[in-house]
Amino acid sequence: MNDPLSESVLRNVLFEQSSDAQFIYNSQGILQCNPAMAKMLEMPDPESLVGRYPYEFSPQFQIDGSLSSEKSQRIETWVRQHGKHRFDWLFRRVSGDEFVCEVTLTRVRLGDEDAIVGVWREVTDRRIEQEELRRAQTRLQHALRGGDVGLWDWNLATNEVFYSDQWHRQLGETPGTLSEYVDWESRVHPDDLPTAIQRVKTLLASTNSEYESSFRMRHASGVYRWILARGQVFRDPSGQPTRLLGVHLDVTAQKEHEQRLSKDLHLSEVMLQTLESTLKVTSLEGLSTIVCQQARRLCSAEIAGIDLCNASGGNAANGKHLIHGRSYSTKYAEYPATTLFPKTAGGADQVEGNAVEGMGAESESAEHPDDIALCDFFTSLDQPVLSLTADQLQSHPIGSTLCSSTPHRPPLRGLLVCLLSDGDGQTLGAIWLSDKDEGDFDDEDQSILRQLAYIVSTLIVRLNTQVELRRQTELLDESNEELKQFAYVASHDLQQPLRAISNYAEFINEDYGEVLGEEGRRYLQLQIAAAKRMKKLIDDLLQYSRVSRDDAEFTLVNMDEVVDEAMRRLEVSIEETGAVVRHEGLPTVRGIESRLCQLMQNLIGNAIKYGDPSRSPVITISASEQPEYWLFVVEDNGIGIEPKFRLEVFQVFRRLHDGSKIEGTGIGLSLCKRIVQRHGGEIWVEASPEGGSRFCFQITK
Repeated sequence: MNDPLSESVLRNVLFEQSSDAQFIYNSQGILQCNPAMAKMLEMPDPESLVGRYPYEFSPQFQIDGSLSSEKSQRIETWVRQHGKHRFDWLFRRVSGDEFVCEVTLTRVRLGDEDAIVGVWREVTDRRIEQEELRRAQTRLQHALRGGDVGLWDWNLATNEVFYSDQWHRQLGETPGTLSEYVDWESRVHPDDLPTAIQRVKTLLASTNSEYESSFRMRHASGVYRWILARGQVFRDPSGQPTRLLGVHLDVTAQKEHEQRLSKDLHLSEVMLQTLESTLKVTSLEGLSTIVCQQARRLCSAEIAGIDLCNASGGNAANGKHLIHGRSYSTKYAEYPATTLFPKTAGGADQVEGNAVEGMGAESESAEHPDDIALCDFFTSLDQPVLSLTADQLQSHPIGSTLCSSTPHRPPLRGLLVCLLSDGDGQTLGAIWLSDKDEGDFDDEDQSILRQLAYIVSTLIVRLNTQVELRRQTELLDESNEELKQFAYVASHDLQQPLRAISNYAEFINEDYGEVLGEEGRRYLQLQIAAAKRMKKLIDDLLQYSRVSRDDAEFTLVNMDEVVDEAMRRLEVSIEETGAVVRHEGLPTVRGIESRLCQLMQNLIGNAIKYGDPSRSPVITISASEQPEYWLFVVEDNGIGIEPKFRLEVFQVFRRLHDGSKIEGTGIGLSLCKRIVQRHGGEIWVEASPEGGSRFCFQITK
C-alpha cells in the first residue's frame, strides 16, 4: 500500500472521480476539494473554492426556517465535540438554484490543528418525494377528519378490520379500540342489519367491485347515526375477494334534512291547496269552513274553530264580538247550533252553499251564538299562540269552563289557539283546535296552525279590503258621475246668459258709444273681452268634460292625416308666425280620430303660442314603436318649461304666464292628458336640446 502508484489510483477513484462532493476545511476555509464539489456549486474548478467556507453557499434560511449562519456554527461545535454528524442541508448554486444534500462532517487532526472532512451527497429528489409524501399524508388526515370521513379496511381472510381514528370518532369510540368485523355488525341498527349484510354478500358473490350501502349505526351515546358506506372489493388472480376497503360518511344531517324537506314539501302543497281554494271564497263563512277542514286533517284534531271579531268591534282584547264563521266535527252533530258543519260518512265536511258563497250563516250565527265565542277565555289571550293539554286546560282559571259540556258543545280535551291579526297588529279573531286523536299538540302542530293563521289573516284582510274597495269605488263612481253631469249642465246653462251679456254690451257700444265717451267705451270693451274669455273657458271646460263621456268607438286612425287636419285648423297662426311643422311616416293607431286631432291641435298650438320671439317656431313630430304602445314626441324650439313646473302644466286651470300677455284658459294641456289617458297611455314633458320642450305621449297598440 506504500506504492505511490497505488496511492494515486486510490486518490483518483475515491476523491477525484467520486460523484459526491468531498472537501477538507479548517479555520482558514476550504483547503482542498474534489471536482464534484466545484461542479455541484457551478464553480469553474476546485481551486476557485480554496479559502472559502462551505456555509457561504447556503441561502439565508434553511428548510426548517433557521438562520444558516447560526445553525452551521452549532453544527461545527457539535462535530468538534463529538467527532461526527450527519444532516440534511440546503445549498445554493452560483446560478441561484437551491438543492438539498445529505452532509457528513468528520473531525480530523491536521498537523497541530483540528480540521473537518466533509462529504455532500445531493438528495433533492428524495427530499422532494419525502416532502410530497408527508404533505399528501397530512392532507389526507386533514381531509378525512375535516370531512368527517371514516376509513375502514376489511381483511376477508382473517376477518380483521382496520378502523381509522375518524371512524372511531364518528361513533364516539376511543381511536384504536375496535378492530374486528363484529364491531361493525353489532352497531348497525337491527332494522337495517339484514339489508346491510345481504348487500355485502351479494357484492362478494358477484363480479362487481363497487360497494355502496346506507344504514344506521349506534353511537356510544346510544343514539343512531345515518352512515353512507362506499368502498371497493379487491380480488386475487382467481377472482376470489380478499379485501374490502372503503369509507364511512356520516349523513345524519342530510337524512334529517331530507325528511324535513319531504314533510315541509307536503305541508307546503297542502297550504298551497288551502290558499288556492280559499282565494275563490267570497265570504268569511266559506273561508272559515275550508281552513278548519285542513287544520283538523293536518293536526289530527277532532274539533276546529275560527272566531272572528266583527268589522266594527275593534281589538278582541277589549271585548268579544260577533262571530262570522265556525266549522266543527261530528262531535257537534248532536248539539243544536245552526253554525255546525258536521262531517259526512266519507270524512269531509258537509257545508251549506250559503255558508260558502253567501252571508246567510252570519245572521243565523248572530241569533244562535256558540258559547265558546262568548267565553272570557278568548278575550283574555295575551300571547299569539297558546297550547294547553287537557290537564292544563282543566286547571286554567278561565279555560276550565271549556272542559264542561253545554247545550251547544261537548267538553274539550286540550286546546291549541293562535290569534289572527292584520299587518298593523290589530286582532281579527282566533283559530283553535281541540281533541287531538293521539297525545297532545306539539311544536309541529303550532307551526302548522301559525301558517294557517297567516293565510286566514291575509285573506280576511283581503275580503274586508275588497268590500271596502267596492264601497269606495261605488261612491267614487257616483261622485264622478255627478261632477261630470254638473260640468256638462253648468257649461250649457252658462252659455245663454253669457251670450246675452256679450250681445247687449256690443249693442250698447254700437248705439250709445258716443254718449259714453272714451272712458265708458274702454270699460265696455273690457266687458266684451271678459265675456269672450268666459265663453272660451266654458267651451274648453265643456270639451274637457266630454272626453270622459265620449262613447265613440276606436277605429284605425292615420296619424299623418290627423296632423294635417290639425295644421289646417291652425292655418292662420302658422302663417302669422311663420311656423314650420315637420312630420312624416307617422303610424296608424287605434283610437278616436276627433280626440286625437284635438290632441295634436292643442300641442301644436301651444308650441306656436309659447314660441321664442327671436326665431320662428319649428315643430317636429315623430313616433317610435315600443313593445306595448306607440311613443309620440312633439318637439319645439320655444321658450321651454322650467323643471319645477313640468307636472303642474297638466293640471286644470294651471297657467304659468300672465293672461294679458299670452291668451289661454289653462285647460288645453289638461285636456291633452285626459285624451291620452282615454287611449291607455300617459303624457309628460321634457327639455328639448333646441331649448324648447318635448311633449311625449303614449298610444296603446
